[in-house]
Amino acid sequence: MTDLYLTNRHFADLNPLLLGREACDRGHSFGPAMRKYTLLHYVECGKGTLYKDGQAYPVGAGEVFVILPQEITLYRADERDPWVYRWIAFDGALSERFAALPPVFALADALFPDVRDYEGMGGGAEYTLAGALFRMMAELFGDAQDEDYVSRVKTYIKTSYMKEIRVEEIAKHLSLDRRYLTRLFKQKTGRTVQEYLLEVRMREACRHLSIERGVAEAARLCGYTDVCNFSKMFKRKMGVAPSLWRERTEEKTKEKTEV
Repeated sequence: MTDLYLTNRHFADLNPLLLGREACDRGHSFGPAMRKYTLLHYVECGKGTLYKDGQAYPVGAGEVFVILPQEITLYRADERDPWVYRWIAFDGALSERFAALPPVFALADALFPDVRDYEGMGGGAEYTLAGALFRMMAELFGDAQDEDYVSRVKTYIKTSYMKEIRVEEIAKHLSLDRRYLTRLFKQKTGRTVQEYLLEVRMREACRHLSIERGVAEAARLCGYTDVCNFSKMFKRKMGVAPSLWRERTEEKTKEKTEV
């Protein structure tokens, strides 16, 4: 067994504490035990079983099993094909995200730190390992995080469409690069940020016009200071000028009332 005890740097987000590797004997077990940090084991080869919360979770090569703070766990190597695994322990604010993962999940070998790469590294190991943990998080939570960014952009637009909005401002609000945000939103929605903003504004414009607000007022309430530009954008999106759309809506409403 190889253990590498790290210097506690007290990193706020992901703070590595311990790294190790072991080729277990047949039936070797550890626990029951409880820890104050998050602990991940990656199985290089062989197999075994994780026991927690009254359940047994088989774990094989290429899989990681998760032990969360304050959990009481026991894990045991297989009697015929005992596992070889490596582990990393860490805490920090982002470590709580790992509670959202299943107890056992697959992960590429290259993404899990190997103690053999860090022995003799000296004082810089903690910084490099923190980076490795962030790369692991990007792989595990990347899609969810991307969806969260898209959702936040939509919320920003829906609550601020009546004001002047620039993509640069949205990116700054989310602490993202503007080009990355633009690509991400297009990839996830099939529309650009500006196209989505236009859809929201035109939908609201139709609502304002349908309750007999004037074109200038509808333009102002939808974030346009230039009525001519509003009319041009409305016609491009809706196929008719806002004044004509308002007239047609009034006629339809009148016909329904008469009926």
